Amino acid sequence: MIIIKHRVNSIKEINPKFGLEIDISEYNNKLVLAHDHPNEQSIKLEDFITYAPKNSFLAINIKSVGIEAELKIILSRSKITNYFTFDWPTSSLHKAISHDLNCAFRLSEYEKDIIPNCPWVWLDSFNEIWYDADFLISLKKYRIKLAIVSPELHNRKSDIDKVKDIVNAVKVDAICTDMPEFWLT
Repeated sequence: MIIIKHRVNSIKEINPKFGLEIDISEYNNKLVLAHDHPNEQSIKLEDFITYAPKNSFLAINIKSVGIEAELKIILSRSKITNYFTFDWPTSSLHKAISHDLNCAFRLSEYEKDIIPNCPWVWLDSFNEIWYDADFLISLKKYRIKLAIVSPELHNRKSDIDKVKDIVNAVKVDAICTDMPEFWLT
């Protein structure tokens, strides 16, 4: 299972042991890393990629619309293939798929639609763990890779053992977390 460190939006946060979840925004016609409001200090995606270990897995959280073509160009030019993008608005998700970007659709207690042509699902639980091992196994039958959002990202550290039991029961492909060391055991 790929352990993805949540919100790695600066070079100093890179740890070669873990995948990297990054937030991509458009700022002054450039793609930059920024979770909230991009600014002059936001590192350009192209620069960040040069510092990331070559085979790092990237979970690319999309924070701007209309960036599909530019993102594809940057990833292709940098020979990045070990990634998925997620959090696209629905219309942008379809454009991203048409640009041959690796995309994930979100499933949560609020979002239940499986989107065709996405190799990944971003499995979120905002208020409670709504899925179980059987549900994840049913998704695997569609040959969809599973990326689970660890519950501490929604201030529910008390649910982490429940999620770990599910992860141990099913071949989950990735987990995004603020506690990567916890998932090594």
